[in-house]
Amino acid sequence: MFNRIRKHSTIVTAICSFVVGCVTGASGFLDGLNKIPESYSQFKQVYLYDSEFLKGNWSTNAEYVANAHDLGLNVEQPKIVMNMEPEKDGSISGEIMSEKICDALPLTWYINFQSETPSLVNLFIDRKFFITQLHNGETETVATLKLIDENKKFGAVTFQVIDDKTEMLPDKITFGKDLPEYKNDYKHFQDYCGDSPRKFWSQYLGREIPKMPKKTN
Repeated sequence: MFNRIRKHSTIVTAICSFVVGCVTGASGFLDGLNKIPESYSQFKQVYLYDSEFLKGNWSTNAEYVANAHDLGLNVEQPKIVMNMEPEKDGSISGEIMSEKICDALPLTWYINFQSETPSLVNLFIDRKFFITQLHNGETETVATLKLIDENKKFGAVTFQVIDDKTEMLPDKITFGKDLPEYKNDYKHFQDYCGDSPRKFWSQYLGREIPKMPKKTN
């Protein structure tokens, strides 16, 4: 409830600041109108998305994290890694991996995590993110999440899953940024997910397909 009240208060403050900023200034009303595009761009970056905060590597493994409770990582959840790369318009592209995700999507080489450019609607409605894969030459959405909390003080984000066709995700996921075990987890999932097609076809054909030998330098 407190988060909702705080969010609505921020919305009112943001709108008032934007309007006042657009129509006032040393050069008067017309100068303010000329600055509307610039003011709107700054307004979006402050109140709709924070590219620098979202950008980077995120994961759920709280091993070696002393303040896991502060991040909201003191709950049992599967190991998941994710990275986000914001574009200039605020849209997000990246990838997401876990053992369950790769088992559910064994025939794709890249599992995307993305979000469209946010709009003023996102002042009132939580921003949506999508997990997608390439299937039969087309991008297919396999899960939809909404961003319900951004803990910028400690570097954590929380998503609520609102649609999951493969049942590969928990109802809620909290990620921490640049956690100590991210690189190890990412390497593990790369290897695990790379082997998912072999495991799928072994099960489908009813016989074990041997693993490809690892390349040596």
